[in-house]
Amino acid sequence: MMTNLFSVYDPSAIFGLFELNWIKTFLGLLMIPSIYWLMPSSYNMFWNTILTTLHKEFKTLLGPSGHNGSSFIFISMFSLILFNNFLGLFPYIFTSTSHLTLKWTPALPLWLSFMIYG
Repeated sequence: MMTNLFSVYDPSAIFGLFELNWIKTFLGLLMIPSIYWLMPSSYNMFWNTILTTLHKEFKTLLGPSGHNGSSFIFISMFSLILFNNFLGLFPYIFTSTSHLTLKWTPALPLWLSFMIYG
């Protein structure tokens, strides 16, 4: 059965509970390896290296007077955007990071708080 080429971007719902297009926003976060393994995998060590490097960079930007845990907000937003954009590389997947609602909702408060408190 042939459908419209742009029907991939139409919202779909399961029993009216929630839209499936927004589930893939957090789907990439489920692919992060678990900490329950006895030996960490190379992927886990690589991801931990990236996170510690980003943590050091944000601590350098925030300075010694930075609040505890403030760098983790930026790192988690970076991870969310990174996974969603990588998910958009697959065919027929429209990423939720292309919507202005997902961009401006966290961007404006985080930028303002970084400018005021950072």
